[in-house]
Amino acid sequence: MKANTVIILVLNFIFTSNLSGQTSTLVSLNANGSLVYTADEKGNVIPDFSGVGYQNSEAQIPNIPVVLTINPIVGDNVQNVQNAINTVALMPLQANGFRGAILFSAGLYNLNLPINIIASGIVLRGAGTATIFKATGTVQYDLINIIGASGKSDISSSQSQITDLFVPIGSKNVTVQSGHTFQIGDWVNIRREPNAAWINLLGMGQLSALGLGATDWTPSAYKISYERKITAVSGNTLTLDAPIMDPIDPLYANGFVVKFTSNRIENCAVENMKISSSYTSLTDELHGWNAIFIENLKNGWVKNVIADSFGYSCVNISDGATFIPVDSCSMLDPISIITGGRRYSFNVDGQRCLVQNCNTRRGRHDYVNGSRTPGPNVFYNCTATIQNSDIGPHHRWSTGILFDNITGDGQLRVQNRLDSGSGHGWAGSQIMFWNCKAADMVVQDTPSFHRNWAIGCIGSITNVGQWTTAPLGIVQSNGTRIVAIPSLFLAQLNDRLTTLSAHNFQINNQKFDCKIYPNPITDSINIEIPNLNNIIKMRLISILGTVIINETGLIKDIQQLLNARFPSIEQGIYFLEITDQNHQCVKRIIKK
Repeated sequence: MKANTVIILVLNFIFTSNLSGQTSTLVSLNANGSLVYTADEKGNVIPDFSGVGYQNSEAQIPNIPVVLTINPIVGDNVQNVQNAINTVALMPLQANGFRGAILFSAGLYNLNLPINIIASGIVLRGAGTATIFKATGTVQYDLINIIGASGKSDISSSQSQITDLFVPIGSKNVTVQSGHTFQIGDWVNIRREPNAAWINLLGMGQLSALGLGATDWTPSAYKISYERKITAVSGNTLTLDAPIMDPIDPLYANGFVVKFTSNRIENCAVENMKISSSYTSLTDELHGWNAIFIENLKNGWVKNVIADSFGYSCVNISDGATFIPVDSCSMLDPISIITGGRRYSFNVDGQRCLVQNCNTRRGRHDYVNGSRTPGPNVFYNCTATIQNSDIGPHHRWSTGILFDNITGDGQLRVQNRLDSGSGHGWAGSQIMFWNCKAADMVVQDTPSFHRNWAIGCIGSITNVGQWTTAPLGIVQSNGTRIVAIPSLFLAQLNDRLTTLSAHNFQINNQKFDCKIYPNPITDSINIEIPNLNNIIKMRLISILGTVIINETGLIKDIQQLLNARFPSIEQGIYFLEITDQNHQCVKRIIKK
């Protein structure tokens, strides 16, 4: 069935109220510019994909002060770089969760072995493309590894079964058994446990009969846990910070809520550098493989990194990582045989991650998810050229993935891959292609109330896949972009941030407090900040990361400066960043 003192002020993405370009019946804008969703007969809606990125996209990526500067040396630099990391790892964590940034000066850093970050709060920062980390080893290895020693562990005594008769896609509420101990602020796993009927529904119990080496799916192998925070508790009803991405129907799957402990490292990053690999031929595979590999990390990031000549990826986010944004990065001209298991330019197996403003050249699966990847995850505003294979979920039931404004010269696909590999089967469900462009697309619909969408996409769309033909997914406005909602991700993020209460993100000094009122703001603002006359920097940053105001030097009257600019600033949500000599503070303010 289907149906230093910093205040950050974030500017909302502005959406037109003109609905003439809106041609989707599933989501539209009301007169106030807010999203309105249309549910099917079971209550399924397009889910909110926006709960991704650093700090859930509720704070800007911070600019961490440099605590150590390193220059390249002649010859191999493994000890030079690793010793710097180890030195900073011994420094105390500050109140903001960081130890500090290591600035690698311009120059070539030859590295014949992996570099490892295993402690929280370390940022590797280059001086732009003039800083080059080069993998010079002659074995297959990952150059920069950010890996926590361990990940999450469920607290089994806290587990409670979900009792709803049906939990639809997009719902943020679940009902659990009485006697639970859940509280607001608890981090939990929403675990979906399918049964044999679900395997048979998908046709995944007969893959071994289709091809040599293919393995049938089993219920126990498809227990998938979705990381969520409890934002409200009303009796036995829990409200979550991000929605259900795969329907919980007791006919096919039971659901459970369980608290977990986390030993992941946090607040690690790589930024502002070029990362390259040496090679002996265009099919060489004994060289750098992943430029950056991430596992068991929460709230880290990679930005402004150009990777070239690696065999697998620029950034490979493994399944133990969460809340990782990858911004303004490139994966160019990978070196490998062009076949399976290679050239996954930006691979996301973790959850609640965001890949945006990136580009690729000569990859295979350029923006991709692997097996049983739980959403939400988002790929936004990315391009791929000279594709050697498709963009989309790759195998074995990735769920809740948004491909938003992805442009490629090859294929975008979500399909049943049947016995491909060792039994890839259904690559994904609850996959959204929004305002994408490709030479051609395959969008197949998964059975029952699972679904896949292509809305506002440019390019031919078919249900005829590489392995089989299946029902066509939900396709709307093929050939015409949804101009009223140019980005579903930004529209959903705008809606979500607008509903959050204004609050202060304490970054450096937990005792520092700044008051801004009224909030929301119309044309004028009042600011109360300790040591107001010692402000040396102020930035106003849009939700897209665009710097609207950038003032440096001693600022005599920040309130007067802002009030002179506010009347001309568009409506929306802003981050205002204000810095003095010693502190940092973060504010989110709504301009009406």
